[in-house]
Amino acid sequence: MSDRSRGRHGFRYQPFYCEENAWWLCAEPALGPGERQVVFIGNLFGHCPLAQQRAARRGHVIWWDYHCVVLDATRRIWDLDTRLTVPLPAQAWLAGSFPFVDRLPPTLIPRFRLISADVYRRSFASDRSHMRTPGGRWQHPPPPWPSIGSGMNLDAHRAMSGDGPGELLRWDDFVRRVDAVQPAEQ
Repeated sequence: MSDRSRGRHGFRYQPFYCEENAWWLCAEPALGPGERQVVFIGNLFGHCPLAQQRAARRGHVIWWDYHCVVLDATRRIWDLDTRLTVPLPAQAWLAGSFPFVDRLPPTLIPRFRLISADVYRRSFASDRSHMRTPGGRWQHPPPPWPSIGSGMNLDAHRAMSGDGPGELLRWDDFVRRVDAVQPAEQ
């Protein structure tokens, strides 16, 4: 793999392909031992505001249709698209990424779909068709590695209502989940 496909943290990285970055990140030894979860972030509106994202100008939010990060066993978030520290304790990442959450109307409040990293690595598939314009051009250049899996099941993973893999949590439930007592250091 070329140095161009490695992000600033040394992991496989391609801007605008967070779901693929997370797929590769799940297998990284740097995340430490224990269970890892892929976290899809969205809302009922379909465009979720996040602060401190590198794709936005400094001091501005970006409106992602969804975003995807990895939560490790010690409740740290690995967000390769953030300007914040990587990794970061989940509570600090939430505070930095959503400093305005208390002022959002209900349809804009983030929701979270948590999927076991093992399940995600076995079942996720993307043919990258979501990144093509109606005319077939790329909206953003694709990663240099082959697409993941066979076919396309991204919509089921990024859905913020209804059925899909893993567990769907509202804001308060996710905050409580990551605020639980941290596991003892190994």
